[in-house]
Amino acid sequence: MTRLMKPALRGNTHIVVEPGYDWVPGDWIALLPTSYDNLAGDDVILTAYDNETGVANFSTPLSYYHWGKAVSTARDYHGVDMRGEVITLSRNIRIRGTDEEHWGGYFST
Repeated sequence: MTRLMKPALRGNTHIVVEPGYDWVPGDWIALLPTSYDNLAGDDVILTAYDNETGVANFSTPLSYYHWGKAVSTARDYHGVDMRGEVITLSRNIRIRGTDEEHWGGYFST
C-alpha cells in the first residue's frame, strides 16, 4: 500500500505516489475512496511507473477525485493520515497451513 502524494483529478490518466515500488506495466492497482461515497474508488491497469518519481500512468481515466498530499496529515488529524490509499491488486499472497486433526495444544493421556 502507498499514499497519493498529489490529488488525482477525475479524468486523469496518471497519479503520483511514493517512489520506490516494483510496479510494472500490466499491474492492476486500486485507488480507494477519499470522499463520503464508499463506492468512489477506481481500479486501473498500469501502462508505466517511474520508481524514482512515483509517477504512475494508465490508459483508463479516473472516474472519481482522490485526495493526496506530499506529507502525512497524521499530525493534523489526531494520528490519521487522510491521504488516499493506493493498493496493488495484481500480486498474489499464498498462505498455507497444515491439516491438523485437533484444536489447540497437544495433550498427552
